[in-house]
Amino acid sequence: MIHRLATIRSSHEGFERLARLWSDSASLYSGRLELDLSECDFFDANMTAPLGAVLALIADKFNRIEIVRVRPAIESVLRRNGFLTNYGYKPEEDLGRTTLPFARFQLDDERLFADYLKRQLEGKGFPKLTEGVGKVSQQSIFEVFQNSVTHSDSRLGIFVCGQFYPLEQRLTFTIADAGVGIRSKVRTYLKSEMSSGDAICWALKGGNTTRTGSRPGGVGLKFLHDFVERNGGKMQIVSGDGFYEYGKGCGTLAHAELPGATVNLQVNTADTQSYRLDSTITAENIF
Repeated sequence: MIHRLATIRSSHEGFERLARLWSDSASLYSGRLELDLSECDFFDANMTAPLGAVLALIADKFNRIEIVRVRPAIESVLRRNGFLTNYGYKPEEDLGRTTLPFARFQLDDERLFADYLKRQLEGKGFPKLTEGVGKVSQQSIFEVFQNSVTHSDSRLGIFVCGQFYPLEQRLTFTIADAGVGIRSKVRTYLKSEMSSGDAICWALKGGNTTRTGSRPGGVGLKFLHDFVERNGGKMQIVSGDGFYEYGKGCGTLAHAELPGATVNLQVNTADTQSYRLDSTITAENIF
């Protein structure tokens, strides 16, 4: 089958287009998917994380995937971040050091992911934070990964990618999995038939976690939400048929049916505020 993918930005429309790719291809088995990008005028590089999760699900059904007719500017970006090299394209050196490379981690790769974060975030325009908050920022992103490890049941792994836009003074970072989704875990934990949107909102409240045992949880998403609010950035969470976006002091819910769960963080790197630790966050939550 042939699927023509239009422009993909970090937006509700962008996630809906990835959702259509999944719905159109979900029944394909032992076949061939030709992903045609000739109608794609722009591709936010971080969105290769959820695209990678969708394509992994399609490939898991013994399908062969080819990505064709990629416009030169987009091809260059997606070769520099390493995404297209998974589909037969040659790599391209990232001379400007603006990419946080596309990577696929297995569920037991927590240390590799932590090393990836420390290595890739350095020099990518993060606002000047106090040492403590800088550590908690990384820990919060790391907890999103841990949540995927603990709750997603994603045997196909976890997909990450990011991009720094120096002229626009923003950094985007995205984590996606191909697992069971937020709603499934929250419903089981609370024994409540809540919607995907309500499950996402529940997970954003401080202290709420479906994690059990001695391992702490419930810090990451709430901290990221508070950080984005002060920083003037944006956060998006997509899981099941729920899409949540927070930015400019406003949170909105919409529909976008995508498998697994995706968390997209956009940081305003022009931010010069002074940040300090919230008293509810302890040293045990920091690297």
